[in-house]
Amino acid sequence: MIGDWLQGPYVYAVYKSYGFDLNQQAILFVTGFLSSGIFGTIVGSAADKYGRKKFCLLFALLYSASCFIVLSKDFYILLMGRILSGISTSLLFSVFESWMVSEHFSRGFSPSLLSETFSQAIYGNGLVAIFSGLLANWLVKQFGVTSPFLAAIGFFALASLVITFTWKENYGSKSDKDDATEASSLSRALKVISNDSRVLAVGAVQSLFEASMYTFVFFWGPFLEIHHKSEEAIMIGSLIYKNLSGPRNVPLSDIAQITFLVAGVSLLIPLLYPNETTLFCFFTLFEMTCGLYFPTVGTLRAKVVPENLRATISNLFRVPLNMFVVALLVTDLKISTRCLLCSVLLIIAFVWSFALPEVNNL
Repeated sequence: MIGDWLQGPYVYAVYKSYGFDLNQQAILFVTGFLSSGIFGTIVGSAADKYGRKKFCLLFALLYSASCFIVLSKDFYILLMGRILSGISTSLLFSVFESWMVSEHFSRGFSPSLLSETFSQAIYGNGLVAIFSGLLANWLVKQFGVTSPFLAAIGFFALASLVITFTWKENYGSKSDKDDATEASSLSRALKVISNDSRVLAVGAVQSLFEASMYTFVFFWGPFLEIHHKSEEAIMIGSLIYKNLSGPRNVPLSDIAQITFLVAGVSLLIPLLYPNETTLFCFFTLFEMTCGLYFPTVGTLRAKVVPENLRATISNLFRVPLNMFVVALLVTDLKISTRCLLCSVLLIIAFVWSFALPEVNNL
């Protein structure tokens, strides 16, 4: 995650320094989301068949290539980099979790510890984000705006070494490895989603929340970055989740309902009272709900998504959210209208969350 956090905030700055206008920048970003939506399902099903460890290594390779391509000022070469970045993002948010959940159960660890793992991961991610922000800021001042991308390659290489020498391989299942094609994996994954209301509910709330989150980050992220409160808010959210799911043993579906309702309201209030103080307070509150969301939905996915199709289904969940973000990027809407649409999506997620399975920390 250090590699991802290092260069993410500087993509805009690099494109701007190369002299690209807003339309060209929008095309580059849309390409990344389209790539994630189109190729994500393919790489997800391939990871279940050929091995999650291999595709974690592929992630490091592709993301490194996309970072190196940023050094080019050629628009079409940068488009290729955005395609690689989109594929990498799909891998980042699916195969690592799939590998971890499979390894957790294969080692005989208690299911209740999985929720703790997700909580610690989100908290640690906040610490990593703070460190990465400080390091990236220093690198930019010393070596220029492209330096965080080169530094990210080094961290991806280090991650590859750790994965290569310390991780075991795992697959969707033995039969999937030997017999299934990517097309059949996708077909079976779609069948599971349509036949299991629990899986559909988890996928629906994931798509709705993350579509709102990515749109929020795209249009409002720089505001919070100025105040350096985004990472701290996410960490606080993860600690709240740990307290609710642990000592209080609140059902995950209840935590999800609280999360989606608060998130929806936090994007709606600033539209009614548009001043800087309100924006800061409620947007920070939204970031806090992100810290609640990731361990909650991650644990629910581990509970209901079949092991043999975990990466495939995880990437299928990402298709609607990528398409929604693309739609908002290419349409000429006011930022306030986009914010309202995100709030509506979150309220829909709140309603749909009542269909989530009622489980207590697995």
